[in-house]
Amino acid sequence: MRGCAPGRGTSAAYGLSSSRYGVAMAGAQHRAMLARQAIESRLQALWKQAASDADRLAVAERSYRGGDLRTASRIYRSLALSQPKRAATEKARQRLAELGAESQKKLSQIEATLDLRQAAISPSDLMAAGPDQDGRIAQWRAQVESAFKQYDELADQYNDVPTAESEIRKHVRKQRSRPECATVLNEPKAKALWEIGQQHEADNHACCAYWVYREARDLAPAPSARLAEQRLAAMEQEPATVAAAEACRNLQECHKLYERAERLEPLRPDRARELYAQVVARAPGDSPVHQAARNRMESISPQLPP
Repeated sequence: MRGCAPGRGTSAAYGLSSSRYGVAMAGAQHRAMLARQAIESRLQALWKQAASDADRLAVAERSYRGGDLRTASRIYRSLALSQPKRAATEKARQRLAELGAESQKKLSQIEATLDLRQAAISPSDLMAAGPDQDGRIAQWRAQVESAFKQYDELADQYNDVPTAESEIRKHVRKQRSRPECATVLNEPKAKALWEIGQQHEADNHACCAYWVYREARDLAPAPSARLAEQRLAAMEQEPATVAAAEACRNLQECHKLYERAERLEPLRPDRARELYAQVVARAPGDSPVHQAARNRMESISPQLPP
C-alpha cells in the first residue's frame, strides 16, 4: 500500500466494497426523488383544478379507487391540516384513520408469509452455508425477498398517512432484525464482500481483505458473514497480518486527510496546511502521500494577521 499515490490505490483496494453499494444507493435515491417530484407536480395541478373542498375530496376518492394512494393521502392530509376546521377537515381526518387501519391489515397479511415454521426449516439450516437439498431454503429466501418488496411498496403508498408511516417503519425494522429474515436480506451484500475479500487475498492484499471481512462480519447471521467471521478469526492469529491491516487503515485515513486538505487549500490555506502536517506526522516517510503532503505543506506560506 505504500506505493499508492495520493487519491489513488487505497480507495481502489480498501474502499471498493463501500463504493459499489454507494452507487446503487445513490441510484435508488435519485429514482425516489424523481417519483416524489412527479407526484408533487401532479398534486399541484389537481389542487388548481379542484378549487372547492368538495372537489378536492372527490379527486382524493377517485385517486384512491384508482390505486393512487399517494395522491389520495396527500390531499386528505392537506385538508385535515387546513384551517379553519370544517366538515372537509373532519372527513379528511376520518379517511386518514381508515387508511391507517387499512395499512395495518396489509402489514399483517405480509407478516403471515414470514412464518419459518410453515416453511419447515430450522434456523440452523437457514444460517448454514451448505447446499439446499430440497429447495426449501430457496423458497424461503424468495418469500422473504417478496415480503420486503411488498413492505417497500406499502411504505411508499402510505408515506403521507401520519400513523401508518411510523407504524410501517417500526414494523419493518422489527421484521428486518429477525434472524430468519436478516439471514436472507444481508446475504447479497455479505456474499459480495466475501468475494471481494477473497480476491484481495488472491492479489496478495491481505491487509485490505482484513477490513473487508470485518465489514462482512457485521452482516451476521448471513452465511457469507459467518465465513468472513471465521476467516477473520484466523487472520487475527497472525500478528504480521494485523499489523499490516492497521498500517493499511492508517494510510487510507492519510489519503482522506490529504484529499480534504486539497479541497480546503484554495479557501482556507492555513487549515489545509494543518491537515497536510497531520498526514506528514502519520504516513510512513517513504510513502508518496507523505512526500506529497510535505511538498504541499511547505508550499503554503503561513497567513499573517492583517
